[in-house]
Amino acid sequence: MRLQKTLSGVKDEKTPMWFMRQAGRYLPEYRALRASEPDFISYCLNSPKAAEATLQPVERYDVDAAIIFSDILMIPWAMGAGVHFVTGEGPKLTALDQPSDIDRLSSEDMLTKLAPVGEALQLTRGGLDASKSLIGFCGAPWTVATYMIEGGSSRDFKKSRSWLWQNPDAMDRLLDRIADESIRLLEMKAQSGADVLMVFDSWASAVPSYFQDRVVTRPMRRITDGLKSRGINAPVIGFPKGIGENILAYAEQAGINGIGLDHSVDMRWADANLPKSLAVQGNLDPLSVITGGKEMLASADAIMEACASRPHIFNLGHGFNPETPPDHVADLVAHIRGWE
Repeated sequence: MRLQKTLSGVKDEKTPMWFMRQAGRYLPEYRALRASEPDFISYCLNSPKAAEATLQPVERYDVDAAIIFSDILMIPWAMGAGVHFVTGEGPKLTALDQPSDIDRLSSEDMLTKLAPVGEALQLTRGGLDASKSLIGFCGAPWTVATYMIEGGSSRDFKKSRSWLWQNPDAMDRLLDRIADESIRLLEMKAQSGADVLMVFDSWASAVPSYFQDRVVTRPMRRITDGLKSRGINAPVIGFPKGIGENILAYAEQAGINGIGLDHSVDMRWADANLPKSLAVQGNLDPLSVITGGKEMLASADAIMEACASRPHIFNLGHGFNPETPPDHVADLVAHIRGWE
């Protein structure tokens, strides 16, 4: 498997490729399948349909990995955080207004509630070519915590950042709980067929630099150490989106095998400054794929050239947008496949 070879620190003769949000609303076959379920949570927990959605982009584009169709908010949903999705607005949760609200969360039956996710992984692995990797994922503790504290998405993360300054011990307690449940979930995903694990810290950019080690890097290390202590040796990709210069400390200390880079990171800088044995993943701007054409391909070329001598996984700097033309994705895949 090219992805695992690359994550072991070895440059493959052909750069492995997959895309964040490769299964999603830009694909007509996904939209047709999604319309068959009444709500998003039900869709994620319908094992055959989740497996079908996972396989759709692999069948269409022949990418090197499938990432299980699910959501980073399945853990808070299973913990009783009132997760639901509102059309046009995104996820909504029962907000944690004060530290004592953490105590109302329950994770006793989390794995029972999320058993369909494991079943979807098993179905996907059965339908996936043996040369393809299967990725299981979760949200990083900080990113998941922001949704739980804010009650949904946020522009400035004011409540979450206020917790850092006013209730740092409570934040530590919440992050530890989410990290421990993430370990349990990722262990289940690995046992159900995931060859690679990924942790998305999509809102790492919101963390003040003073807290980044405490809130981003250390919880990630808690997860990677916890997995190893349970005998789970699947390679782990971390994605600390927008963490800035602290990406160097994260790369060194988080215990990861690969690091996802968002499209703000210069890949030439990354190649010069990140450990040569660490696989880098990314980092094409997803908006370029909406436009397509020569600028998209030139940007992809620059990424490939910057990573020509190091282990590299071609991907986006964030996920596909719903308005992405599938034909542009096909053009991009063909272009990357043509690289020597």
